[in-house]
Amino acid sequence: MASTPPSSGKTVVFATAIAHPGKGDELEKLLAVAIKSANSDKEPYTLTYRCGRHGDEFRLFEEYDQDIGGIEEHKAQEPFQNLLKSGLVADVKIDFFQEVKA
Repeated sequence: MASTPPSSGKTVVFATAIAHPGKGDELEKLLAVAIKSANSDKEPYTLTYRCGRHGDEFRLFEEYDQDIGGIEEHKAQEPFQNLLKSGLVADVKIDFFQEVKA
C-alpha cells in the first residue's frame, strides 16, 4: 500500500470518502456523474471505477493503466474536479496498490 500511485503498470485504488452529515445524497449525485465519466470512452485508461455506499460513507474501487497516466487523466476530468470543489467530503482516505500479475 502506498499513499502515492505507482508511475507504471496497472494500479488498483481503494478509496473511502465520508460525506459531511446530511450531505450523502448530494455526494452520491456527484459520484454518479464521476462513475459515468470514468466508465465511458472519455477515460479509456480508467479500467474499472465502482462505488458502494453505506450511510454517508462511500467506498470506491478503481483500476487504472498507469503506463499511460490513467490516474492523472481521471483527475483532470470535470466530474472529478467538481467532486474536489464541492466541499461535500468531510474525510477521505486513498490507498494505491500495484496489481499482482498472474
